[in-house]
This record gives sequence, C-alpha cells and structure tokens, in this order.
Amino acid sequence: MSRTLVASLVASLVAACSSRRPGEGAEQEPPPQVVLHGARLSTYEGEALTLSGHAERLTYQRTGGDARAFNATLRVPPGAPGGGGVGASKGLEVSAPNMEGLQASKELVASGGVVVRTGEGMVVHTPRLTYDATTESAWGNEGVRIQGPGYNLRSDRFELSFPDETFTFEGSVETVLGAVERD
Repeated sequence: MSRTLVASLVASLVAACSSRRPGEGAEQEPPPQVVLHGARLSTYEGEALTLSGHAERLTYQRTGGDARAFNATLRVPPGAPGGGGVGASKGLEVSAPNMEGLQASKELVASGGVVVRTGEGMVVHTPRLTYDATTESAWGNEGVRIQGPGYNLRSDRFELSFPDETFTFEGSVETVLGAVERD
C-alpha cells in the first residue's frame, strides 16, 4: 500500500476505530458531523480503481478530518497503482471490527482483531495494526500470527517497511516451515 493510497484512504473516510470513553474530568468528544450506515467506498487514481471497501457504519469529523469505521473491509485490487507493496501484487484485503483514519498524522489504525489477506496466500492475524502513510510502514505491538504457503510464524511485535520491503519481528518469534493448515 503506497503513501498515496493510504492518504486517499484516510481522506476518503474509510478508517475506523471503536468509540472511546473519556477519562474522568476529560472533555467529551463532540458527536460526529456525518454518520453513514452501510457505507461503500471506491477510490480512483485517474480511471484506475485503487481501493474499494465497505463499513457497517462510518463516522466523520469535519473539523479534524478523522474518520471511524466499524466492521470494515478494505480491498486493494491486483495491479492497483501504488498497491504493489510487500505481499500485495496480487491484491490485498484488510478487515477489522474497528478502523480509525487520523488525517493530521496520516495514520490508519485497525483494531479489534485485524485480518489481512493477500492474493499470494498470506493471512495475517493481529489484535491491532497501525499504518503510517508518511513513512509507509505498518507495525503492531500486541502480537502477530502469519500463515503462508508452506510456513507459519508467530511474533510478539512486528514492523513492515514498504519502501525497504522488509519485515521485522521482535520478542518471542516462532517459525514453522512445511505444510501448514489454512483458515
């Protein structure tokens, strides 16, 4: 996923996260200015589709440009401009109960049980994933489980750099090579 793709994602109201309860004495967040139910999204670069998706419910705050989606799925089609990052040349799908697009920081945060599927056969499960469009990197500190053709990997923390096309796994890391059950 390229910087342009994620920036358009954030700008197109497709990011989301669960609602937050203010701490004691904290100011309560104003209600969203826009609430869409059964939202569908299509993002184009010229005439080429770069991203599609849907959300059960999507809220948008015009003042900061932040968007929240609930029970959302985003798809980068095969061959999409800017969509050929690591493991995404044959398409990519990201699903999560909660996603939040933060316009100011150009971040997308998916949480609540994130599942990423690539057209190459890789399936990633993580409780929370953050994507930073500025650095074109994704990371998570709550564990990750990856299944791919002929391998299975588990790690406490991970980071993915799209420009470098590198994965970094830290903490307790376990890799199993050979035939792996698929979900």
